[in-house]
Amino acid sequence: MSLRRALPVGTLLLLALSLTSCGASSAPVASGPAPSPAPSPSPTPTATPTAVPSPTPAPGPSASPTAVAPAPSPTPVPGGSATVVSRGNAARRMVALTFDAGADTGYAARILDILRANGIRASFGITGRWAEQNPDLVRRMVAEGHHLINHTYSHDSFTGRSTGRPPMTQAQRWQELDRTEEIVQRLTGASTKPYFRPPYGDYDASVNADVYARGYTYNVMWTVDSWGWRGIPAQEIVQRCLSLAEPGAIYIFHVGSASQDALALQAIIDGLRRAGYSFGTVPEVIAP
Repeated sequence: MSLRRALPVGTLLLLALSLTSCGASSAPVASGPAPSPAPSPSPTPTATPTAVPSPTPAPGPSASPTAVAPAPSPTPVPGGSATVVSRGNAARRMVALTFDAGADTGYAARILDILRANGIRASFGITGRWAEQNPDLVRRMVAEGHHLINHTYSHDSFTGRSTGRPPMTQAQRWQELDRTEEIVQRLTGASTKPYFRPPYGDYDASVNADVYARGYTYNVMWTVDSWGWRGIPAQEIVQRCLSLAEPGAIYIFHVGSASQDALALQAIIDGLRRAGYSFGTVPEVIAP
């Protein structure tokens, strides 16, 4: 992921032409999942970064956030498979900010404050365990119009690819989803269906089939990873997120204290708005 006999000359020419036509792509938007390991502890930042000039798409007409009707939730049918979404509607200059919450409480409250101050609704991929530990923050997310994605209960890999463990069984996967859904409904009255985000970005065909059978028809991946979980400084996060902006982009950030995503957030919002982008939840950004 050798031939011993000589191949005909024509075949060799075709192979050479095929190889020379292959090239590396820049930022895949529908590629296989990139592992998203849990952030490791890093020094707590003390200052909010200031956005610096960086390559951004040419500004288009000024765009203000507008409410877009969420995409209808398909009814699960036996034998179906979740649709992998790594980018939204490229015909609109709108992007989705998504935040995974599965480690510590971190900067969740600060992120919510920034989003509220800027009039932005975002999507949060929350684990059931995090929701149990931070019920008031989950209630606040829903009360302020944010969208929730089922990020499983324990944040264990469904495939085992990033953890080195055997893949979960279908029953174990369903338990992870159902437990989180029950917690979210009990706390907020809202549902995470039909949106699922795999821990570490690990998924395969069996995962898509299993989550679909439980009512999760969208596997929400991303277009731009901030890399905050890698411990890079806020200034680099800002530059990276602005330089990779494109219509319909789905950004992934983390709320945990090991990431400086929260410290970079205001500068990212300012830069994207200067480039003519508006903001929406995942359902709004992927809507036709």
